[in-house]
Amino acid sequence: MLRNRVLLLFCVLTGVLYGMAEERGNTCPMIRIVPERLSDMTIPRSGHNTFYVNGELTVVGGHTTSFLPTITAEFLSDGKWHAMNMSYPHDNGFAVVLSSTPNRQVPQHPTIILGGGHAEELGVGQTYTLERYNPETHTFEGFGCLDKRRVLTSAMQLGDGRVIISGNHYADDAIACYDGRSQVQHLKDVMHGHCNPYILPLGNDDVLIFGPRDNRDNMLDTLWAYRLKGDAFRVPLQEQWKLLPIDQPFNSETCATGDGAYLLTAINNDRQIAIVMVRDTCFSLLPTTCPIPMKSKFGPLGYWGPVTVDRQRQCAYLLGADSLFHRQYVLEIDLKNKPAALTLYYTDSLEHATITIPIVTPEGDLILAGGIPNDNYKPLASVWLYHFTTDQQEGASHLPAWLWIVVTLAVVAVLAYLIYYKRKHRQMSSQQPEAPAVRLPDPELMKRICQFIEQDLRYLTPVKSSDIAMELGISVADMTDCINRQRHITFTQLVAEYRVRHAQQLLMEQPDMKLSELIASSGFTSESTFFRVFKDITGLSPREWLAQKNV
Repeated sequence: MLRNRVLLLFCVLTGVLYGMAEERGNTCPMIRIVPERLSDMTIPRSGHNTFYVNGELTVVGGHTTSFLPTITAEFLSDGKWHAMNMSYPHDNGFAVVLSSTPNRQVPQHPTIILGGGHAEELGVGQTYTLERYNPETHTFEGFGCLDKRRVLTSAMQLGDGRVIISGNHYADDAIACYDGRSQVQHLKDVMHGHCNPYILPLGNDDVLIFGPRDNRDNMLDTLWAYRLKGDAFRVPLQEQWKLLPIDQPFNSETCATGDGAYLLTAINNDRQIAIVMVRDTCFSLLPTTCPIPMKSKFGPLGYWGPVTVDRQRQCAYLLGADSLFHRQYVLEIDLKNKPAALTLYYTDSLEHATITIPIVTPEGDLILAGGIPNDNYKPLASVWLYHFTTDQQEGASHLPAWLWIVVTLAVVAVLAYLIYYKRKHRQMSSQQPEAPAVRLPDPELMKRICQFIEQDLRYLTPVKSSDIAMELGISVADMTDCINRQRHITFTQLVAEYRVRHAQQLLMEQPDMKLSELIASSGFTSESTFFRVFKDITGLSPREWLAQKNV
């Protein structure tokens, strides 16, 4: 009687702990963070470019109060901002820090190429302007012109040293190239132009160019991706997830994970945000431990792209704010874990939460310089530094200390009693002869395992190895050993084989079935898992397999 009560207490405590862990694992932790306010910039600005070069935080161009383009830049040194004069204003222009020259030689001094921007105040028109910035001397030099007037343009340097340029606003678009000469060269026309497109490298001499808005600022129903080498193609993911537009100058290197993947932000018809991962020409959703939170304890919140990646710490960040722009939010995406773990940081009410693109400091902190709360006529001069360290974070969701102590002592007491009881039981049972173990031969046991999995198409549900083992009256270890000896695979792989065979049957019978329906009907929970498992088992993608069968 006492033993049963102890066991019941142990089960209750275990259930409580499991329930609390499960609840915390399925929700995004919210942590209060206290940002440090650095010295304000010399002028308010938005539509500017921000980067670290020569160890200095530098901002260039943009527009200031009253939506007036500024011809100034500034850098932070010794805690103070130092103003510089540029050759041309670059309000919503592009900036690229060159890592090499077009002939692949490393430049003696770092060089930044700046181009394009609005020609007039109020964000009107486009310019041809092209100049370079030398951070060694803090000087700007106009040296050439673009292939056409451009604004809201993106640029990225390829491995061969060339800078690929694309994007425009209320003007014709095309793909162009800066190869070291003063005149930017036209490379390729595009069917649909873009505003602030993503430009992702494909090897040393090819790129992928796409974006959610056309060059007339209209949201695109169909996402077209262009390449320097090859034809344009449609991205199926756009049917369910729309990429968020980007309204600030940025470089796609910002969202690079360092292992060939890039992270973007998308939204579906239910207004749910998700992270899209692009690797080569494959678009998929990044698996996360929980959905991205769309509200906090203070109310609804919104996000804007792009994702900013700290490649050294393998973390990514997505900025947000509440509807009144009182609090700033930073969603941290821990890429070291699979699925990626999410943590939502929030500030107290600030003077203004800002819409701007953050950059990662060499120390792994995050800086937000300038930007706007919600009005292009009133940009900010404020600069905020976010430290993602323990001493800067408050309010993490933890259990009360006294509860942990009580639960821990109770669990220790229960375990101690169970150990004592088990030893005593062994001593008593050692004096009795053991009954011979009865075990089915492996082939017969394997047959019963398969029958159980196949019954009522159980493999299409989250079937557990422990359920099958209990049904067959054997241990989980005996069952997994049998599968390994008979099939040379794990239990998970066995279930995956059934699901892939089911998907193959659907592909043959209903080749026009939507991909989302095929994945769900085959027992898979995500597109990325489906493609990975299908190729692991068949050696082919679903489309390749179906084409082979139809030959």
